[in-house]
Amino acid sequence: MKLEMEALEQSYASPTGERRVIDRVDLKVEEGEFVSLIGPSGCGKSTLFNLVSGLERPLGGRIRKDGSDITGATGHVSYMPQKDCLFPWRTVVENASLAAEVAGKDKKKARERAERLLPVFGLEDFAGEYPARLSGGMRQRAALLRTVMADRDLWLLDEPMGALDALTRERIQDWLLQILSRFPRTVLFITHSVDEAVYLSDRVVVLTPRPARVKGELSITLPRPRTREQMTSEAFLQAKQWLWEKLHEDK
Repeated sequence: MKLEMEALEQSYASPTGERRVIDRVDLKVEEGEFVSLIGPSGCGKSTLFNLVSGLERPLGGRIRKDGSDITGATGHVSYMPQKDCLFPWRTVVENASLAAEVAGKDKKKARERAERLLPVFGLEDFAGEYPARLSGGMRQRAALLRTVMADRDLWLLDEPMGALDALTRERIQDWLLQILSRFPRTVLFITHSVDEAVYLSDRVVVLTPRPARVKGELSITLPRPRTREQMTSEAFLQAKQWLWEKLHEDK
């Protein structure tokens, strides 16, 4: 098992007392699986990522990766947050090689590897450009290149396409699937789009309003490689309907 969350709990202090954010979440992710998390805004999805990445320590519960306890420990995952977080004073290739540099790898070799990977990410003509001169889609590709450069086999992607326009978002979705076919990874993915979750995922996990609990999950049986034509198939529409109803049944 690549990742196991066992009875995770998290709370924060608030002016009105303790606020529970995560309530005994149990979740397992298989090697190479693409799992999306969907749920209402503010339900605790990003908090779960903070716990898995070790940026926060849970109030209760355990997190295991490859059978080893990593609760509260950093350095085991690649975490791509909602914003691309590219440093404006570093070029594309310098931003891409940053994760490898932070990990203590040879700076020159990290840069050379980033330069070799630029064509895979469609950035070969932008190696020396600064983030301010890139489109939103290019910035996300540069951020994902940095994620690949970190050389972790578990990725946490927190709404990486949420700020993109609809057309660019579709292109980046397809491009992400191509990248994963070339660089296989286990992926946990946060999104507010049911269509996006169904299109990208092997399994979709639905969380309750805060405090987050696992409300239900659905295996996506669409064959891979995924195509846009599948989005009008009966299987796609049935999965979308099930998830929509699960998200809104409390209302």
